[in-house]
Amino acid sequence: MFYVLLAYISKPIFSFFAALRKKGKLSRILVIQTAKIGDVICSTPVFRAIREKFPAGRVTAIVSPVAEKLLANCPHLDDVFAIDNSSYKGLGGKLRLAALIRRGRYDAAVCLNPNVPFAVALLWGLVPVRLTVMPDYCGLTFKTASLLFTRLEKHAAGSLLAETYLNLLKELGIKNNGLGKEVYPAERADRAAEGLLGRMDAELIGIGAGSGNRMKELGSDKIARLTNIILERTGAAVVLIGSVSDIESAKKISGSVSDKERVINAVGKLELDLLPALIKRLSLFIGVDSGITYMADALSIPLINIAGPSDMNDQRPLGANAVIIQNKLPCVPCSHAFSSPYTCRLGTRECVTSVSAEEIFSAVEKLLRRAKD
Repeated sequence: MFYVLLAYISKPIFSFFAALRKKGKLSRILVIQTAKIGDVICSTPVFRAIREKFPAGRVTAIVSPVAEKLLANCPHLDDVFAIDNSSYKGLGGKLRLAALIRRGRYDAAVCLNPNVPFAVALLWGLVPVRLTVMPDYCGLTFKTASLLFTRLEKHAAGSLLAETYLNLLKELGIKNNGLGKEVYPAERADRAAEGLLGRMDAELIGIGAGSGNRMKELGSDKIARLTNIILERTGAAVVLIGSVSDIESAKKISGSVSDKERVINAVGKLELDLLPALIKRLSLFIGVDSGITYMADALSIPLINIAGPSDMNDQRPLGANAVIIQNKLPCVPCSHAFSSPYTCRLGTRECVTSVSAEEIFSAVEKLLRRAKD
């Protein structure tokens, strides 16, 4: 709260100098999205909409380091800066963040991460138009800090977060141009994917080997069971996909399968700007509610999303061939766009553990049949 009070005290001064920068035409726009991979992919309609409205403008994004590669080839952005959350802790961190923003001389900022540091830094960064979302879950400190923005768009429970983002853009004269997600592979992505797959000519089914949030993950035993069912009952090959943090889990899965020649362990082997080339070669992707699942959705790959604790009203795959598996439990959903726990308060993770490998494979069969009809 100290930083919010300091910002309130200094607001008249910074608002005065920000107003001096204000002009009729917007030419420099900043978008802040420092959430995880799936959230960044679901935010790509914002980048596209801004670029379509301001084709000659300079559009900059501030993202987390994990998502930097994801947007490195985005045609809608001119600059991408990666900052870690720890870099703007304390008063010194907020002053450095404000200085970075001030150097960009932005006419407007669209903050998709509604939090105190950005509320303060955008004011001190002399951005005349400061837009953000009012979360459906937030505390008193942010409610107070939210008044430092020039425009708020309330996120209503039960609506898609991406729709809230696009409604926020109306302040800039931008109309909703659709919720279609995008990914942006590097030029060498196809070569990298082909080198990994080798001469494998079977139909490919991808399985996410882990999750950025351990509360959501299926676990190596269940994935191994699912992989064996797929290998036994279809002619497909299985591609294990994940980040470097999933390497040990992937090794355990690979060691437990019956037909190792039809399993490709791609975990940790492709960076985010190369991974789309592998995903687009899949006939089907199976994963929990995580970044790779949304990458598959962006590429219109048939997918099965084991949603677990996630609120599908906030954010979900929108493809015509996206199947969502989520058991109806009294505690589901407990994970929302602006309130996402990393541990199960009941200690059971029943929303994930109650989904069997056989139930998932039943959805696999339906999607494969649909693709052949």
